[in-house]
Amino acid sequence: MTRTSITMVLAFALTAGIALAQGQGKVGVLPGTNHGDVYSVGAGVSPPVPIYNPEPEYSEEACKAKYQGSVTLQVVVNEKGAPTNIRVVKKLGLGLDEKAIEAVMKWRFKPGLKDGMPVSVMVTIEVGFRLAAEKKSC
Repeated sequence: MTRTSITMVLAFALTAGIALAQGQGKVGVLPGTNHGDVYSVGAGVSPPVPIYNPEPEYSEEACKAKYQGSVTLQVVVNEKGAPTNIRVVKKLGLGLDEKAIEAVMKWRFKPGLKDGMPVSVMVTIEVGFRLAAEKKSC
């Protein structure tokens, strides 16, 4: 059996400034999006909160190699709570980047808010892949 861990790096990003343009408010309009302005967390913008976040599967190649690590994704969570514009910031390889994207595409969120209204918010999500300690196999 495998175990994967998923961490939404919002709280850490707020304190450390990781991957979020903290304090800058509006990030802008991303090309190819239909949801207008995209905000960063802070300056009156609350983070989206995961309400459904299924774990990713291990890729067969990574499982055979007993490969472990984390994939970092930059994601825009739109005003409806759906992840869009997913981009890999830190790769892991062996098919795990794709598995992380597949999983996060299924996630749903309570959207971030600005002035009490749902808005699109850019966040960083870290998806960890770890083999179960007791088996060290898939």
